[in-house]
Amino acid sequence: MRRPPPLGRWLVVALVTAGALVVFFPLFWMAVTSLKTPPELQRVPLRLEPDRWTNLDNYREVFARQPFGRFLFNSALVASVSALSSALVSSLAGYGFAKFHFPGRQLFFFAIVGILMVPFQSVVVPLYLWVSRFGLLDTYLGILAPDLVSVFGVFLMRQAIEVVPSDYIHAARIDGAGELAIFWRVILPTVRPAVATLVIIKFMWTWNELFWPLVVVNSPPMKVVTLGLVSFTNMYFIEYNLVTAAAVLSILPILSIFLLGQKWIVRAVVMSGLKG
Repeated sequence: MRRPPPLGRWLVVALVTAGALVVFFPLFWMAVTSLKTPPELQRVPLRLEPDRWTNLDNYREVFARQPFGRFLFNSALVASVSALSSALVSSLAGYGFAKFHFPGRQLFFFAIVGILMVPFQSVVVPLYLWVSRFGLLDTYLGILAPDLVSVFGVFLMRQAIEVVPSDYIHAARIDGAGELAIFWRVILPTVRPAVATLVIIKFMWTWNELFWPLVVVNSPPMKVVTLGLVSFTNMYFIEYNLVTAAAVLSILPILSIFLLGQKWIVRAVVMSGLKG
């Protein structure tokens, strides 16, 4: 393979570095702002660095103003259950679409994938009425209702399972294994990177969800972390020092999960290849 000229290589490095700075700087600015006091935020000209890098008063104030620990727990619980439920249901559905041949299989699959094109806001009213009718408002199950199944997960798992050699499945059937045994012992171990990817992505999506919790949650003990961030704003002013401190606390869990599991995402993309 022909090596790129030095000028082209430096240009690529410069573009990658510029992109990294564009992504990193807002996070850095948020973290720095969380260490500042209100007078520092109103100072003209504005300084990038805080007066004290060890100032944690804003973080203590976040927990004093709101039960932010409960908000973090609620988000962690809802996101974890949502991710595990989506992984299980999507894996089963993906196995069926990838390895079983039945009339209308492609039609059903594309109908399910077509749900991705439907804006969630268009189904909020009937979904809210359904949740209200079953008495699930202001409950964990009510918050979880739209996230227990992932259409994207069905698509991802179908693509990943499709590349698993069918000979493995035939050999397991010859040995007398049932379909559930084949699923648990053959399919899932083979597509672990895709399952891990789905769990990570679904956890992050659910953690960042604001619109649906805003609709179904009324009491403070049931608020998730995104609603907790809104608690530090009002119609007259925004306490940026507290908002940024709360935002840092809300970002750290998902940032840690992504950094620990990023290799699984790369492996899943390479393995499945979004093969059609």
